[in-house]
Parts: sequence; C-alpha cells; structure tokens
Amino acid sequence: MNNTKKGLLIAVIVLNFLNAALDIYLIVRAFLAGVYSQGTIANLVFDFLEVVGLFISAGLLIYAIADNGRFFRERNTYYMSAVIINFCTSTFTVSSILLLITLFISDIVWVKPIDDVYFGEEEKKPETEDMKKGEKERKIKELRELRDKGVITEEEFRESLMKLL
Repeated sequence: MNNTKKGLLIAVIVLNFLNAALDIYLIVRAFLAGVYSQGTIANLVFDFLEVVGLFISAGLLIYAIADNGRFFRERNTYYMSAVIINFCTSTFTVSSILLLITLFISDIVWVKPIDDVYFGEEEKKPETEDMKKGEKERKIKELRELRDKGVITEEEFRESLMKLL
C-alpha cells in the first residue's frame, strides 16, 4: 500500500474518532441544558446516527488498512463503504476532504526503493526458481561427489536430486 494513502487514512481514522468524541460531548451538553425537546428529538436522533456512522467508518478503515495494508485491494469494499458512510454522516469536514483525496491516490507502490520492502517481508520463492542452470549443475556434481565418497546414501542422493530438479 502506498505510504501517502496509508498516512491519510490513518489521519481520517483519528479525525473520525475526535469528531465523534466532540459530537458526543455536544449531545450530552445540549441534553443536560435541555435544548432537546419534543420538537427537536429528530435532531438528537440525527446527531446520534452521525456519531455511530463516524465510529463505523473509522472501524471499516482500520480493517481495510490492517496488516500494513497487505490486503487493502481485497478489502477495498470496506474502504469504499467507509467513504460512503463518512460522506453521508459528515459533509465537508476535514476527514471527508482527506478521504476525497485518498480516492485519487493509487494504492500501488509503483517504484519500490531498494531499502523499502513492500508489505513487510519480501515474498520468498522456492530455491529451484532462483537457481540458474549452472548452479543446478554444480549442486548435482556436489551431490554425486558426496554419494561417491559415501557421505550420503543412494536414497538421500535421489531425494536431494528430486528436490533440486
């Protein structure tokens, strides 16, 4: 996953939690002050749904970028759901603007620096794929010498040869 996109999504997650906490504070403060009456119960429900939406959006984003973004492409539905929920619950907030920006940033690392390893560990290929023809021949020659000297048995020689080939 692209580090820029990952950083922006982490910022969105933090902002969603902060925005939800602020909304909870404002709801409790207004409720204690008696601002919500029978006529404004719809406002209370809307405010509550906004808080729930922000928490759900943050949770979906956390799941989408979990494991250092390793499965981000497979979890793209969670990311898009979080974007839709975020836009439905809070319009034109900083987190919505950052999410809008992340929609246009590629999640693929196009150029990988030498020291940077994409997704943590590099994928390890079986030894037989990495070996060149000359290396295989050298290994076979070494195995034959070990067999001829009696260091390994005929069965061990065949086993090692099959693994090598």
